[in-house]
Amino acid sequence: NIVGLDRNVDDSDLDKLPFLKCIVKETLRLHPPFPLLHHETAEDCVVGGYSVPQGSRVMINVFAIGRDAKAWKDADTFRPSRFMPGEGEATGVDFKGGCFAFLPFGSGRRSCPGMALGLYSLELIVAQLAHGFSWALPDGMKPSDLDMDDIFGFTAPRATRLCVVPTPRLVCRFITDLDSTCQTTSFVSVGGI
Repeated sequence: NIVGLDRNVDDSDLDKLPFLKCIVKETLRLHPPFPLLHHETAEDCVVGGYSVPQGSRVMINVFAIGRDAKAWKDADTFRPSRFMPGEGEATGVDFKGGCFAFLPFGSGRRSCPGMALGLYSLELIVAQLAHGFSWALPDGMKPSDLDMDDIFGFTAPRATRLCVVPTPRLVCRFITDLDSTCQTTSFVSVGGI
C-alpha cells in the first residue's frame, strides 16, 4: 500500500511504483505512439544487403521492431515483468534509443523532444486512474470478447473502442465556499490499492 485511499497519487509516488513503469514500457513496446519513423539517408549505405542511395527516404517500422521474435521472448505477449529491474530479460532497456529493439520515441538527435514530459504525464495519469477507480467490463462481457487488434498507419489505434466501467474507490472531499465559510462534504466508497 504505497498511497492509501485518503489522497491521490502524486509525482513523488512514481519512483515507488516500479511495476507501473514496466507496464508503460511494455505498452509502448507493443503500441508505439508513432509506428513508423521517417528519415532520409545522409550518404550511400548498405542495409541488410540492399544498397540505399544518399537522399533516399526510409521508414523505420517501430511497430514491427517491438514485436520482433528475434529481439523479444514471447514478442506478441503483453508481459510487463520483462522490464522489471533485476528480474526481466529487458532490465536495462530505456527510452533513450540505445537499444534498437525498443524505439517508441525514436533515437539519437531525432528522438522525440517531448519524451520526458510525455512519459511523466503518462505514468502519472495511469497511476491516478488505476488508484482512483476499480475497472470492469460492461455487463455480460468477458475478457475473451475483447478485440485487441490494431489498425496500422501513421498511428496505430485499436480497431475497436475499448469500453470499460470505472467505479470510484477513493475517499474524496469536496469543499464548497459559501458566504466566506467552508462546508466540507465527504463521499466515501470502498476499495484499496
